[in-house]
Parts: sequence; structure tokens; C-alpha cells
Amino acid sequence: MAGPCRLTCRVFAISRDAIRIRGYHFQGGGGCSEYPGMAHEIAGYGKTFKSNVRKYYPAMISLGGFGEVLPRRDDRVTIDPDVKDAWGIPVLRFDYTFRDNEMKMAKDMADTVEEMLTAAGAESIKIVKEPLPPGWSIHEIGTARMGDDPRTSVTDRFCRLHDVPNVYLADASPFVSGGTQNTTWSILAMCWRTMDYLKEQMRTANA
Repeated sequence: MAGPCRLTCRVFAISRDAIRIRGYHFQGGGGCSEYPGMAHEIAGYGKTFKSNVRKYYPAMISLGGFGEVLPRRDDRVTIDPDVKDAWGIPVLRFDYTFRDNEMKMAKDMADTVEEMLTAAGAESIKIVKEPLPPGWSIHEIGTARMGDDPRTSVTDRFCRLHDVPNVYLADASPFVSGGTQNTTWSILAMCWRTMDYLKEQMRTANA
């Protein structure tokens, strides 16, 4: 008997706006856990409201888009020259904003999630097209970027400080970009890579 027919396909994803670069993903939740946070989305008042609550209580879902922000020289963290905390320690100052590429990505997120929900037969769809403020969703990375040039980076490609050669940073501070995913696995991978390099340097007496 002949085996199954197999077909290899290659899919090329093309952005609706060719100028937008990098990607994004969605995270979401559903069911009763969405209530009462989304109760204000349920129409009606009094008896009508109660009826709609019973109808939609287990059926709510929410989806949020997470996109990569392009690394730029103007986005930085510095020590604030004026503001101090309750203990007199200068606080961090964030100079950071969403720009054209991020705004295009946010629009594409909104269009895509609306298309998916409509195709799935969802009802009472509400799309918020404005991105949340910078820093609302954050995984603290960067501030000690890696690179080959000490004038533009803090560590080398193996996360060793340019200025202090016996210090390695085995965390997320050398990252130059966060991508769209949570960073834990990337931190572990980079730490492992750094430790392998350091072990080899110690073995050859170069550390």
C-alpha cells in the first residue's frame, strides 16, 4: 500500500506595512479569571446586567500583544543628577520612548488580533489600539550592553567588563535587545556560554 502524500511548504510572512521590522506575540487569559476585571465590558443594568453576567461569565477572554522595541542610542538609563530616594541615593533616570516602528507594530497587533477573534466567532470584541505606556510591561535588561568597542559598550562578547577584565556579568545587563519573549531562558543560555568561556580561560591560564 502506498504511503501518505507529503508536501513541503515554505511560508513567507510579509508585514502589512513593509517598513515595520521585528516581531511580536500575544499572551492571553480566559474564563472566570477574567471576571470581575472585565465586568465593565458587560452591557446592561439591573436585571439585564445580571442576565448578561450569567451568560458571559465563563466566556471572556483577553489577549495582549508584546512587541520588540528597537535598540537606539537615545534610549538610555542614567543616574539622575537631582532626584534622590528616601535614603539620599540618586535614582535612575529613564530616557525612553516608543517611536515610529513601535507604533506601526502596535497598529498591526490590533489589526491582527481583531482579525483572529472575528475569524474565531468571538462576540463583543473591543480592541484598544493605543500601546500601554513604556515600562508598563518590563523585564529589566540592558544598561551594560555587550560589544567589541569599549567606547560604545560595557562588556565584550563574553560579558566581561572592558574596564575590569576579571569581572563577568552573568545576567541580563549585557543584552542589547529584549525581543518579545520573557528573558529567563536567554539569561540562562548567556550565563552558560559565559561560564564555558571562563572555564576555558582558566584551563589555559588566560583568566
